[in-house]
Amino acid sequence: MYLASDYIHPFKDAGGSPARCRVRIYLPDDILDAPVVVCSELPNNAGGSITNSAETIAAGVIRANELPTPLVWIEHWPQETTGVEETFELVAFSSYEVVQRAPYLGETRRG
Repeated sequence: MYLASDYIHPFKDAGGSPARCRVRIYLPDDILDAPVVVCSELPNNAGGSITNSAETIAAGVIRANELPTPLVWIEHWPQETTGVEETFELVAFSSYEVVQRAPYLGETRRG
């Protein structure tokens, strides 16, 4: 594996507010292996957390970097953001399929 990219990725959190995270992309030496993405919470991120926006961030990173799927996604919380100790969490997505959703208009459905 080698570090192919390391950058600050802008995204909109679940509430639509601007947010940022650090993204590091590691590409495999063997074409049969999956890429690894480490998504880190930034201590100065004014928006929502990477945990609550993982699907949105992943979709943006995959699209912007033309990454193959499936891939390995790791959520990283540095000590500066947790106040205690650094953590790494493996995130599993149920699908990499893009699904178009209608916007929520506020009404409720009755069945």
